[in-house]
Amino acid sequence: MSDTDRNITNAKTAAQNTAARASDAMSDTAARGSDAVNDTAQRAADAAADASTKFSSTAADAADTVSDTAAKASDAAHDLLSDAKGNATEAIDAIAEQASTAATAAKEAANDGVAYVKAQYRENPGRVIAVGAAAVVALGLIIKGLRRH
Repeated sequence: MSDTDRNITNAKTAAQNTAARASDAMSDTAARGSDAVNDTAQRAADAAADASTKFSSTAADAADTVSDTAAKASDAAHDLLSDAKGNATEAIDAIAEQASTAATAAKEAANDGVAYVKAQYRENPGRVIAVGAAAVVALGLIIKGLRRH
């Protein structure tokens, strides 16, 4: 083998070795890049899953809060209506009691008035008859005046 053949063989071997190293380096780089892409994709998927879980949890918490608020509002409305009903019942009872007291007082006043008229009639019957007649005439004039207007 001549020097030229040896140089060609050495160059060929060197080129093949360089090509093999370049191929190995490219394979390693591609593998590392693929691993990096896979790791990034996995992290992104994990982050998306965490975000989905957090969103779902937050949405569930918000739904629970809305539900609790609605329940509290319903309870407050029920309490308010119960209080209003109780207050109305108390007011009706108080009005009925006051009306009863007023009716009793009016009845007593009417009885006192009748007793006074009877006592006055015993003392001076003519005056009582004249006052009664004047009251009847005055009432007649009032009714006649109201009919004209």
